[in-house]
Amino acid sequence: MLVAALLAVTATATTGAGISQATPAHTAVTGTATPADGADETPSQSTPFTAGTTCTPIPSEDRADAGGAVKACTRVQLASAAKSDASSRRPAAPAPTALDITAAAADDPSGDGISTEFEPDADDPEPPAPSCALTNPGQWTWKRTGGMCLRGVVVKYTLYNQQSVPIGTGEIEVNSTLATSYKSLDLKETITARLARVSGDVKSLTVRMKVSCGAGCKTVTQQPWFATTLVPEQEVSGSTKYSGDSFAAGTTRSSFRTSYAMYVTMPGTTPIDPNASWSSPANGEIRCDKEQPRLRGCVIPTDDPPVLSYSRSHEKYGIVVPIYEEIMQRRGTDILHAVNQVQANTNRAATCTPFTNLYPGTRGADSCDEFPMASTKEGGQDGSLCAELTPQVVNNDWSAPATWPTRPTTNTETCLRLHISQRANSSAGGVLGSLRKYQRLIDNDPFRIEFTA
Repeated sequence: MLVAALLAVTATATTGAGISQATPAHTAVTGTATPADGADETPSQSTPFTAGTTCTPIPSEDRADAGGAVKACTRVQLASAAKSDASSRRPAAPAPTALDITAAAADDPSGDGISTEFEPDADDPEPPAPSCALTNPGQWTWKRTGGMCLRGVVVKYTLYNQQSVPIGTGEIEVNSTLATSYKSLDLKETITARLARVSGDVKSLTVRMKVSCGAGCKTVTQQPWFATTLVPEQEVSGSTKYSGDSFAAGTTRSSFRTSYAMYVTMPGTTPIDPNASWSSPANGEIRCDKEQPRLRGCVIPTDDPPVLSYSRSHEKYGIVVPIYEEIMQRRGTDILHAVNQVQANTNRAATCTPFTNLYPGTRGADSCDEFPMASTKEGGQDGSLCAELTPQVVNNDWSAPATWPTRPTTNTETCLRLHISQRANSSAGGVLGSLRKYQRLIDNDPFRIEFTA
């Protein structure tokens, strides 16, 4: 089994030398690749649901069917703790299952690593299907790539007589599960309403519902179900659909919220609009974009940035990880920011042009690997100011000596020009490509970089 030591780097005393590892890291020439798309590492975010009350008069011709009531009020509120716990055990509606990758990304034929920074690593599987795990009843809960849930919410319907005394109530438990996709602008939501309990003159309730979404989105299916009369313990469930492809002219992304209106009436009475209504949280806006080279899709950004994970023992790219880690330590941050492909090409040229191939007669034996990556805002530094090193493993000991004796390192550089094989370069870029694709990283999106054994 491969053992990777914690990184501790020192400068060698040899003129023109680069960086060596004080404790040898048995960086893999063979080993098991660890998928690192980061898709299932994104933490969830929650925010409390906001309650609200709406009251409407009951038309005089309908009052006999409503037990003589003159007013009906609906309050969207949180269920009691005990009821929320019971409701939370109801399984969430399954989100669409992610499809397998139809074709693995090929190594970058030019060997520059740029193409794979915008494509998934061939070693990485598709991320898990979006899920909407319930952790906080009575709160909106969402993940960047895992959709948004609402559980533990009740629409309470109350009838009032002429003296404003309640004469009947009904409580409808509402659950919703919205799924996003990194490779589709279509968003599907499953909504369930269950008449949990009634009292007094309320024996059953007729429920209908409509959904909508803000600018940048269009509602494809507005009603999850038609008007349905429920008796206690009966539920109705249905699906709605939104499309995030209504981009404003000259734009390539949009952010929006979803809104809900539930119309609750006594059977036989006339619905009066509006009724119970609520919206998804302002800090949980859905973001859709068409900024990636091939796929359009949607995410729900959270306060925690996606994580790019590099393994020191990775079979293909492990040889570069210790020096990546040292550079990030020098930079004093673990955050980088994505840029688009046009800017990435400019950054690449700034760091890697000109570049002398050490093995011009052997295809794929040498390529320029820049770090920070060209596809980040932190990339694109002047190559003459970067450490130019050739990572190597000799007798299972890793080191990164300076490539040219005339260009010794100062051990203060915050960028790299590495001489590595095309295979290693493409694989390292592909790990970022996986994160970029599955987490829909677009211009200026931050992500965190971590290093593992």
